[in-house]
Amino acid sequence: MKKKGILIGSIFICFLLLSGKKTATPYQTDRILEKVAAVYEANFNKFQGEVDVLVDQADKTTSLNEFENLKAQVRKTRLAYKGIEFIFDYYQTFYAGTYINGAPLPKVNEHFKAGSVIEPCGLQALDEAVFDEPSKENLQHIKVLANGLKERVDFISKTHLPIHLKSSQIIECLRSGLVRIFTLGLTGYDTPGSVNAMEESYVSWQSMETTFLHFGTAVSPNAKSEFKTIKDLFEKGKTILNANTDFNDFDRLGFLKEVVNPLYARLLDFQNLSNIKLEPFKKHAQNYESKNLFDGDFLDTDFYSELVYLPLDNPKTIQLGKLLFQDPQLSDGNKMSCLSCHSPNKGFTDGLPKSKSNQVGVFTARNSPTLINANYSTRYFWDMRAFDIEKQVTHVIDNDLEFNTDFEAIIDKLNRNSNYLKLFKEAYGGIGKQDINQRSISNAIAAYVNTLKSFNSPFDQYVRNETNEYPENAKRGFNLFMGKGACGSCHFAPMFNGTIPPFYLESESEVLGITQGFDSINPKLDTDLGRIANGLNGEKQPYFKNSFKTVSVRNIALTAPYMHNGLFDTLEDVLEFYNLGGGAGMGLEVENQTLSDAPLNLSEQEIKDIIAFMESLTDTSGFTANMN
Repeated sequence: MKKKGILIGSIFICFLLLSGKKTATPYQTDRILEKVAAVYEANFNKFQGEVDVLVDQADKTTSLNEFENLKAQVRKTRLAYKGIEFIFDYYQTFYAGTYINGAPLPKVNEHFKAGSVIEPCGLQALDEAVFDEPSKENLQHIKVLANGLKERVDFISKTHLPIHLKSSQIIECLRSGLVRIFTLGLTGYDTPGSVNAMEESYVSWQSMETTFLHFGTAVSPNAKSEFKTIKDLFEKGKTILNANTDFNDFDRLGFLKEVVNPLYARLLDFQNLSNIKLEPFKKHAQNYESKNLFDGDFLDTDFYSELVYLPLDNPKTIQLGKLLFQDPQLSDGNKMSCLSCHSPNKGFTDGLPKSKSNQVGVFTARNSPTLINANYSTRYFWDMRAFDIEKQVTHVIDNDLEFNTDFEAIIDKLNRNSNYLKLFKEAYGGIGKQDINQRSISNAIAAYVNTLKSFNSPFDQYVRNETNEYPENAKRGFNLFMGKGACGSCHFAPMFNGTIPPFYLESESEVLGITQGFDSINPKLDTDLGRIANGLNGEKQPYFKNSFKTVSVRNIALTAPYMHNGLFDTLEDVLEFYNLGGGAGMGLEVENQTLSDAPLNLSEQEIKDIIAFMESLTDTSGFTANMN
C-alpha cells in the first residue's frame, strides 16, 4: 500500500512537470523576499545617511548664501526617501504621515501624543522651508526640522528593521505606490516648496520597478506572460516620466489610461496567476481586489462603517431607510424630512446658500452638502463634528433649526405605525430589546445613504475604457485639475474629496479664507469659525479656525451654490476665488490658511476647461430614477 502511494505521488509530480504547472517553491519565494528586504534595508540606510548629511550641513550653515546647498541636500534626502516610501508608508502608515513625510501642517494625531498638537515636521516641511525666503529665523527653523527628522528616523529604524515581508504585501505596496504617485506625487501635494514632482515620481517608479523584477527569478509558467506585460508597463511609465519633466505640461490623463490603470490591474492578475494569497498587513479602505482606480469598488465603504449597528448592505434596512429618509414624522410637528435639504433632483442638496429650517423665513448656519458618495469619509458635516454616518443622523434630529426633536418622540410615533412595526421587525428583529430604537433608526437611514454612490460619469466610463468619447476640453481640464490648478492636491482622486490617498484612512479640512461675499476689492472674512468650534475638545486648536471639510466635486454641476456659506453661485466664481489665492491672496489676514495665497495664473480658457472636467463627473443614474 505504501509503495502504491509513492508510485501515485511520483506519477502526479511527473504530470505536473510535463504539463508545465510549476509554481515557485517555498525556498525560491523566501529567496525573493530576502532579496527585496535586503535592497529595501540598503535603501533605508541610504536615506538615513542622507538625513545625517542634512543635519550636519544644516548645523554648520551660518551664511544665508549657503541656502542653495541646503536645497540641494534636502532634494537628495527626499529622493532617497522616495526609494523606500512605497514600502515604508505601507508598514508605518501613521508614523510616516505624522513624522516623516506628512503635509507641513500642525496636526493632532490619535496614534502619537494623543491630544497634543504636533507641529509641522518631516520632509514636506523641509521642502517648503528651504524654498521660503532666506533668513536667520528660517535657517534656525530648518536646523530644528532636520534634527527632528534625524531623531525620528533613527528611532523608527530600531523597530522597523530588519523588515519581514510577504509576497502579497509586496504587491500591495506596489499597487498602493501607484496610487500614491498618481494622487500625491504628480499633483504636487508631496512637494509644496520645490514642486519637484516629476523627478520624485520617477525615482519612486524606478524603485518599484526594481522591486517587482525580483519576482522574475521564479515566475510560474502561468504568470510569465503577465510578468512580461508588467515589466513592459513599468518600462513605459519610466520612459514617460523621464521624458516629461515639465510639471504643468505633463499628460496625467494619458499616463493614467495608458500606464497606471493597466499596471494596477495587471499586478492583481499576476498575484492571482502566481497563487499568491491575499494577506493584507493592515485594514485599508483601498480594496485590493479592485482592478481600476476608478472602479466603483476601488474603495470599500465597509471600512468607514465598521462599527455600525448592522452592516449597511442589508436590502431590508436600505428599503426601510429610504422610507424614513422621506418621512416628515422624524421631525417636530412633521414639518421636515431628510428630503427637505437633500433633494435627488439637486444632487441631494437643496440649491440654497444656507438650508431652510423648520421656521418660515429662517435658515440654518450652513449650506447643505451632497449626500452622494458621502460615506467615503471618516468625518461628517462641514465642521467634521461627527465620526460616522449614523451619528450624523443624531445631530440633525437634535438640532433646534432642523428636526428639533429627540429619538424618544420619534420612536413613539413609529411604534404607532403598523407598517413600521412590521418593517423594523423584519430588519432588526431579535437584535435588541426593542426593534425600533435610536440605533436601528440611524442605521436604516445610514444604509440608504450608503447606496447613493456615483461612479458612472462620462469621466469614469472614459478612464475605464468603456467609451472612447470624451470632450477635449474636459481632458485638458483633468490635467489642469491634477496639475497646475492644484485642485487634486486637496480633492484627491478617485473620490475627489478630502480623504487622503493612498490608503484613504483620514479626511481633511482646509482653511481657504472664505469671505462673506465675493468682493475681491474690499473682502471681509466669513465669521463662521468652522472646525475649531465643533464641540470636540481635541479640535479646539488655532489651526482649525475657519477650517471646513473638503467635500467631493463629483456631481458638482448639480450642487450650486458652493462653499459652507453658499458664497458662490457659479463654478466660474469658485475657480476665480482659488485663482486669486483665496482670502489671503485677496489681502485678508487669514490665520493658518492652508490654501496657497499665490495666484494660480489660470487663464480664462483654463478655468473653462477645469469646469468642463468637473461637469463630466456628473452621474445620478443609479438612484434618481427610482426615488418614488
